[in-house]
Order: sequence, then C-alpha cells, then structure tokens
Amino acid sequence: MSGQGLEFRKQVFRGVVLLLFLLLAGELFWMTVPRNRYYRGLALENRQVSFRVRAPRGRIFDRRGVLLADNTFIADITLSARDYGAGRCDSTVGRICGWLGLDEAAAGDRLDAQLARGAGRLTLVGNADIGQVVLVEERRRELPGVRVETRPRRRYLQGPLFSHLIGYVGQIRDEELADEDAHADYRSGDMIGRQGIERAFEASLRGHCGVKLEEVNAAGHRVGRSAVWLEEVIPGRDITLTLDDQLQQAMADAIGTDVACGVALSCLTGEILAAYSNPTFDPNLLTVPISQADWKRLSEDPDKPFFNRILQATYPPASLYKPIVSLAALKAHVVGRDTELEPCLGGWQLGNRYFRCWKSAGHGRIDHVGALVHSCDTYYYQLGLKLNLDTLAQAARSFGLGSVRAGIFSEEVPGLVPDRSWYDQHFGAGRWSRGVLLNNAIGQGELLVTPLQMAIVAGRLAVGNDLPTPTFVAGQQRVDPLPPLDFAPADLAWVRDVLRQVVVRGTGQQAALPDVAVAGKTGTAQNPHGEDHAWFMCFAPAEAPEVAVAVIVENAGHGGSEAAPVARRWLEAYFHGGARNAALQPVVAAGRDSS
Repeated sequence: MSGQGLEFRKQVFRGVVLLLFLLLAGELFWMTVPRNRYYRGLALENRQVSFRVRAPRGRIFDRRGVLLADNTFIADITLSARDYGAGRCDSTVGRICGWLGLDEAAAGDRLDAQLARGAGRLTLVGNADIGQVVLVEERRRELPGVRVETRPRRRYLQGPLFSHLIGYVGQIRDEELADEDAHADYRSGDMIGRQGIERAFEASLRGHCGVKLEEVNAAGHRVGRSAVWLEEVIPGRDITLTLDDQLQQAMADAIGTDVACGVALSCLTGEILAAYSNPTFDPNLLTVPISQADWKRLSEDPDKPFFNRILQATYPPASLYKPIVSLAALKAHVVGRDTELEPCLGGWQLGNRYFRCWKSAGHGRIDHVGALVHSCDTYYYQLGLKLNLDTLAQAARSFGLGSVRAGIFSEEVPGLVPDRSWYDQHFGAGRWSRGVLLNNAIGQGELLVTPLQMAIVAGRLAVGNDLPTPTFVAGQQRVDPLPPLDFAPADLAWVRDVLRQVVVRGTGQQAALPDVAVAGKTGTAQNPHGEDHAWFMCFAPAEAPEVAVAVIVENAGHGGSEAAPVARRWLEAYFHGGARNAALQPVVAAGRDSS
C-alpha cells in the first residue's frame, strides 16, 4: 500500500475517534445540563422499603346489631428510624418543631425513646390535626424522611355506657414488649386490650398486620408505582355481645348517680342482657394519650370509676343468702316449710354475745314462711345452729358462689364461700366459735359474692337447673357449666312462692309492678367502712320467669327502700319497652360485611 493511502486511513480513523468523542461529550452535556433534573430524579428513586400496616380491630356489636365499638383513622407525622439514627433528620426535626410550635428538646427525647425501643418509624406528632397534616404535606419537599401515616383508632360509640364490659385499648408498654413469648407479633405503638372484652378477646379482635413493599426516593417519599403486598392485612374478628343497648341504658337510668351496679340475665338463654356499674368512664379518652388533668381526675376519684363492680367487687350477700340457707335446712330435714322456732324478741343470745335481728322490736312467733318473707335474722340464726359450715358451703357452691362465673374476664374475682377447713386454716383448728355459723346463716361474716353471682342465684332460684350457663358473648363456648342443684323440686317451688310473697307483703314491696308478678329478696349488707349496702335480687314474671336481676347500691341503707326501686325501674323498661322480644331469643352473632 502506498504511503498516501496509509495516511488517508489514519485521517479517517482520527475523524471517527473525534466524532465518537464529540458524541460522548454531547451526551454527557445533555445529561448533566438540559436533562439534569430528570436524571437526578431517577437516581433518587432507587430504594424499596417495606412498611408494616396495622390491621383494623374487629368491631363490637350488641345483641340487636347496634354498633358499640369500631375504628376511625388518625394521622401521625413520622420519621424514618434509620435516617434519624444516622443523624440525617436533625435539621428536619428542627424545622417541623419550629413550624408547629413544638418543644424541640422534648420532641427529641420522645424520638430517642422510640428509637431505643426499636421502632421502624418514629412518631414525631401523634394524632395530628388537619392543620399540622396540611402544613407537612405542603412542605414535604423540604422534609426528607417525613411521612404522614394513617392508623386505625378505636372508637366507642356509646361512650361510658358499656365501658366496664367492653373495656378499652391502650398502647403496649415496654415491659410487655420485652415478653417476646406473649407479644412476639407486637411492635412499639401497637394497641392492646386493657380491660373487659377488649382484653379477653384480644387475639381475635386484633387481626393480623400486613407488610407492603413501596418504592421511595432518597427523601423518603413514595414514588408513583403500585405497592407490592408481602403479607395481606387480615382485619380482626367481629364480636357480638349478648347485652342490649336499650336495656343497658335502662339499667344506667335506673341506677342514676348512685355508686351502684346492676346485672340482668335471661332465664331462658342465660345471656346477660344488661350489666352496668357506676361511676363509669369514657374509654375514648384512653385511645390516645390522655391529658394529665383527665387522668388525675379519673385515677384519684374516691368512687373508683375504673372499678368494675359487676365482676371485681365483693360484698356480703346479706339476706339474699337466706333462700339458700332455707333450701339447705329443708334438704337436711332440720325444719319443714312451716316450722316455727323460738320467737324473735329482737335477737339471739349465744354464749356471751348477743346477735341482733334487723327489727329491734322482734318479729314474735314466726314460721319458716314468715321468716323468709320478713327476713327475720333470729329465725336464721337458729337455722344456722342446726346446720354446719360445710353443709352451708356446699349449698352455696351449688348455686355458683365461690368461683368465677363469666370465665372470660381476667379481672373477675371468685368471691369467698368459707367452710370448716377455711376457718381452721385462717384462725387455727378449733380456735373459732359457733358464732361464725350465725353470721353465715344471715349472709354476713366472711362470706363474699359478686353482683354477677347474685344475678345467677336469682336465675337459678327462678328456673332451677334449667338456667343455661351465663354468657356475655354470642357463640361463646360455655366450658364451665353451672353445678347441679341437688334440692327437691318441691322445695325449690316453695322458695319461689315465698319470694313472690316477699314482694307482695314483705320487705320487697317497692319492687312490685301492677301488671307483672315479681318475686324477689331484699338484703342489707353490713359495711365496716361506712353505711350499709342495699341489695335486691328478683325474677319476673314469677309464674314463668324470663329475666333475673341483682342490684346493689353502696352505702345506701336498706335493700327494700333503696335497691328494690332500682330493679323495679329496670323491669318496667324491660316489660314495657321495645327490647323484650329480642331478649327472648338467643342472640345471633353479626358477621363482618364487605365494607
């Protein structure tokens, strides 16, 4: 090849190289100047982040499908824990605090505490108002790592009316999170049931949290691509209570402002229709951080609004216990249905102690029927001496006393039915006197019961062994049946007839209704800390019982004058209101609809 041809080829090669260089330089210029914003955006959109999505909690309904508890949604202003821990959010936190008027040091302490607990997202502002949300969204480009996230918040539509039975939810505590066996699936900020149904059915109501994968840019903001669900959210299971909102309101109205509680159950199904304890509280206050003033008001109230008297309070049953003593005495054949004992002269002398009757003038000569109708303590002192502690305890336990009866609430207490071994253990063998028999025979002394238990006693006196195991929740498996009543049917029928006479001509006349036959028993429980507590239990209609009721009014005095009218007011609402038909049929659980 000639030298001229070789030189030509070298020039072509140099031209091609120069052209390629110019093309590359032009493309680089194009990418870095005119298209800078576009390619910068693409470079930022380079992260995939998984987010945990809380499941909506299961709803709670009353027996007629009235919604009692559901979920609303609130907004939190959050930061990335990874970015905050790396110090990339310091200026961001400062800006937000300045805009929202927050104390930056206090906000930092809260964020540090969440970071130490291992939270994935740190909540800077919980339950943000609409103004705070709008401000953050408008300035989101200036707030890398910041998100507005929604989460479900529990809402109690009836406020205080069902608070003790439904309970409430609150944020899980650090010490609970430390128990990984019990709370392995929980994270900081999760809500957990704290009382009542919310706590008893936590596993069902909570549901299953989901996990979704999102593409985010370097500022932590989601880019416009669809999220990928790694785990689907499974909503919590709905719960239907046996309670009726109208009958619950009727119990609240009947009790009024008294420190008291009342329980009503169906004699046909065993379902609890109303159970109200006063004073009460609004559980909505506890679903978000509560103010110090509200917490102090509730926690320091001497009447204890958080205290569920239905299940947690124990009282001597007083004269409500006398029908059980009568049945025990009839079964032991120590008296008959019309037996007269020593006349009542206002009390009974045992050794050097005088046991008084509630009627200081005495009842005079009185038979078994009259003693129960007029609640003569002297007659029952004598019955107690004819029996023994174990016989009395066995009769009481057959009615369900001395053990938890609802069986689902962790806060429920069993009460106490003392027998010989109990007294031997607590006072020493042979170191207690026969006087305990007299106290037990009139429902005093160490004997303790809950209002729920006495409603069950009223129901069992009404229908005997036909009373189903009581329940608060539709479809709940009743694994702990009531013990059998081993009393003669004729004796149970006799007690029912006498309890009817208590309301007709005895101490319970203020419970009488003009068009419905009511049978019941009054009681006045001695209280060493103040005035006596007023008791009343009843069932109606007496000839074909549908409902049984127990009411106690604390520090009120006589059961006949204070508690019996409360029961009467509730019975009026039941028999003359619109909820009776629904209460006669077993409740059917409501299902979750597609909405």
